[in-house]
Amino acid sequence: MATLEISAGSIRDEEYESQRQAIWRRFRRHRLAMLGVAALLFLMLFSFVGPLLSPYDANALLGAPNQPPSQAHLLGTDEIGRDILTRLMSAGRISLLLAVIVTLGTTLLGMLIGAVAGYFGGWVDSAAMRLVDFLLTLPALPMLLILSAMSLRGGLPLRPPEWLAGAFGWVWGMPPAAAESVLILAFILIALGWMEIARLVRGQVLSLRTLAFTEATRALGASHGRIILRHMIPNALGPIIVAATFGFGSVIIAEAGLSFLGFGVQNPSASWGNMLNNVREFMQVQPWRAFIPGLTIFIASLSFNFIGDALRDALDPRMKV
Repeated sequence: MATLEISAGSIRDEEYESQRQAIWRRFRRHRLAMLGVAALLFLMLFSFVGPLLSPYDANALLGAPNQPPSQAHLLGTDEIGRDILTRLMSAGRISLLLAVIVTLGTTLLGMLIGAVAGYFGGWVDSAAMRLVDFLLTLPALPMLLILSAMSLRGGLPLRPPEWLAGAFGWVWGMPPAAAESVLILAFILIALGWMEIARLVRGQVLSLRTLAFTEATRALGASHGRIILRHMIPNALGPIIVAATFGFGSVIIAEAGLSFLGFGVQNPSASWGNMLNNVREFMQVQPWRAFIPGLTIFIASLSFNFIGDALRDALDPRMKV
């Protein structure tokens, strides 16, 4: 009897391993996605390792402003004499890590609400979906601007723990008070961005809860929480992963837009968005300065989109190996 159990377990492990290999083969065939992975790895090294190798501090005043590229400053200096290349690298740490925080937060929150609504149905589903419908009718950009302006003026009763602000301040190379404002921006983006994931997960769970394995698990005495966490959500992970991947690019663009308008990451801290904002008055002097942070935003967003497109094909069981 033990031999049969071991054999059955080995067969399941082999099937799982074969499925993972098939997904990897389908993903690897997508050349643009592999190019996107390489570009993101480069941006990660550029943003997190680059500032450690730079001889300059991102906020240090080094000389005359608006200097052209030179051997000392490969991308020149900005409007007050700071090294543009060092600030570009430091800005990547904020923009990329903020995208990770917001995407994980929106995915987890939307996944939980959508799974609970789809599993229980009835008034729980109705209440959750009416909340989603209401939030989706709100104009996203004006709401982001209003809430961001309130947070900058201390009008939001929202404050992250001091240890969290201190930890992210150390990672981002900024004072805890500045990191606190960036984290509040992340909370705002999460609060306004989880609805699409919730609707997606709800639809998946509605189709899964009537299947035989769900009824069998319930008959064995599993609790509702265990069924949702161990069976509903894992079986809906494919579309969730794809949606989260596309969400990364959207968050980077949203942060860049808010910072460009002056409601996102504030000076002297650098993000790709506020670097674009800072160059507006100097477009005639150094027009190429707008191209540099714009190119990094474009590459990061496009890379995430390529990866999401490849994951959508790789996780589709109807695709050929």
